[in-house]
Amino acid sequence: MDLGLAGAAALVTGGNRGIGRATAAALVREGARVVLLGRDGASLAATAAEIGAAGHVVADTTDDGAVVAAVDRTVALLGGIDVLVNCAAPRADVAPPPGLAGLDDADFLRNLDTKALGYLRTARAAAPHLRERGGAIVNVSGMNARTTGNITGSVRNIAVVALTKNLADELGPAGIAVSCVHPGLTVTERTEGDAEYAAVAARNALGRPVTAAEVADVITFLVSPRGRATNGAVVTADGGRPGGLWA
Repeated sequence: MDLGLAGAAALVTGGNRGIGRATAAALVREGARVVLLGRDGASLAATAAEIGAAGHVVADTTDDGAVVAAVDRTVALLGGIDVLVNCAAPRADVAPPPGLAGLDDADFLRNLDTKALGYLRTARAAAPHLRERGGAIVNVSGMNARTTGNITGSVRNIAVVALTKNLADELGPAGIAVSCVHPGLTVTERTEGDAEYAAVAARNALGRPVTAAEVADVITFLVSPRGRATNGAVVTADGGRPGGLWA
């Protein structure tokens, strides 16, 4: 199937590692022109060279001015923006999360600032350019949005869901589809070979870990013209959670 992404201009935040990197690589393979955004310039440059990205921009998504400048630089490099993938977020931890008494305010706020607000900042900066010719945004969230037991994880991810639906309703009439992807624990270049992590990640209905490349395939479809009918939707890419019913 031709996804119709050849020549599309795409910005991927958190594009130098994990699901962001895998998504950027998948978009490049589909013929998109991709710019990576992140904080580590050396890592971004190396990743861009390895996957054949069009370039990279260094920015911290907690800094609104830096985000606006990075989006402007992306537009200068690509001539516009058709696709935004928000994937820049603090790394998830498989260690047991703290309960209410042990919750750290600074860590909680850092997670919201980087993920929910970070996604908002990049979407806000990119939206005027997306409005010019339509396009798509995918916000990468996480399955903690559907569970309790991890206050920070639940709140930061459910906030992304709320942001996604608001953006979908506001930007949809301009031809911009906005959707959200919930990965579960995912095998990336950082966790590959970690048997303990893989064992935890395999506790899904498939009985095996889901890879970053598999999640990237879902994201790539959603941002393509073929996936625009999913506007406002939340799509899981976790291998299936046993026992749950989601109508």
